Amino acid sequence: MASWTKKASPSCVSSVTRDDKRIPKGYLPIVLVRDDQGDEETRVLVRVKDLKEPCMAALLELAEEQFGYGQQGVIRVPCDVQRFEHVVNMARKSKAAR
Repeated sequence: MASWTKKASPSCVSSVTRDDKRIPKGYLPIVLVRDDQGDEETRVLVRVKDLKEPCMAALLELAEEQFGYGQQGVIRVPCDVQRFEHVVNMARKSKAAR
């Protein structure tokens, strides 16, 4: 299993240290791939409950379009870290408003 090293904003995306190879319960590992530079990747952990939100579903649909539905291993999402943080924050705000 890969180690999850890159850290996005702590307010919206969790990460674990280089030495910790376990994925915490309730989280899903995702690799963010910049649209303009396919070789630049950021590994993050996302709360599974955040995936239920429509804005997160839209990101997963983009991933399906670009990388295919049957991705092997960790899900790759065509999105940079800043945009992903914005989407996750929107998902949490819409959940809090309910």
